[in-house]
Amino acid sequence: MLEILDDRHYLEPPDNEPEKVLKCYFCSDWIYAEDDYYCLDDLACCEDCLNLHYKQTAEPIDYEAELADLECSEIKE
Repeated sequence: MLEILDDRHYLEPPDNEPEKVLKCYFCSDWIYAEDDYYCLDDLACCEDCLNLHYKQTAEPIDYEAELADLECSEIKE
């Protein structure tokens, strides 16, 4: 008996859509498998929202003052 090979699934275009993994807590946009995301207190956050909500409010570190404090503490000991 002659069997016919069913190769219709080979002729369909591949599914190239990225996989949805999480939703951003702040903007409710999907975070996809290859995207970078951050967990802040167990809340998933996309990179855009991290930049918007946290990096703008963060204070830059004064490295010279930090080093001066370290040198001062070494002298006292």
